[in-house]
Amino acid sequence: MSDILTIDTGAGVTYKQTLDPLPLFDENHPMLKMPIPEYKQALPNPIMTNLVKRLTMTRKLYGGIGLSANQCGVFERVFVIGTDNFDLACINPKVVEVSADVMKTDEGCLSYPGLYVKIERPSWVQVEFTDENGQTKQTRLEGLSARCFLHELDHMNGKKFVEYVGPVALQTARRKQEKVMKKVIRNRKK
Repeated sequence: MSDILTIDTGAGVTYKQTLDPLPLFDENHPMLKMPIPEYKQALPNPIMTNLVKRLTMTRKLYGGIGLSANQCGVFERVFVIGTDNFDLACINPKVVEVSADVMKTDEGCLSYPGLYVKIERPSWVQVEFTDENGQTKQTRLEGLSARCFLHELDHMNGKKFVEYVGPVALQTARRKQEKVMKKVIRNRKK
């Protein structure tokens, strides 16, 4: 696709407005440790609309249920979550309330292929965000949707999901990840 518009995101990364999927940064990229400031541009705007489309396309391409802009080298406070049946773009996301009940279950991340660790998170959250049309939304998310929202919000705040587990649990998960990745590589060579 040809470029429509090129902007500097302020983080030393040039963002090209196209309809192509975005690159996906791995766990070692420094942008994943950087808190992302509030998005202050008026909405809707063509740059954010394009970014949301590309984030959604990239999320689907890699088989994820959530993807933050900073995982793709874009220094904007926005993420997308969704499945085959729904897509949600969250600009300037906030948690309003969390449940006292928690669930501990496996969590993964597109920036950490094949790595899954058990993380305790609230079973539901009341959240607020702005959509790509500039509408402020409040909703209650439960289960996997709540977990995904919180995971992507952590990305916006420069926090990695592996920070929630101790060194022994992480080491065990890394060994499993290594086995999974070796199997994937073997299968690609066939």
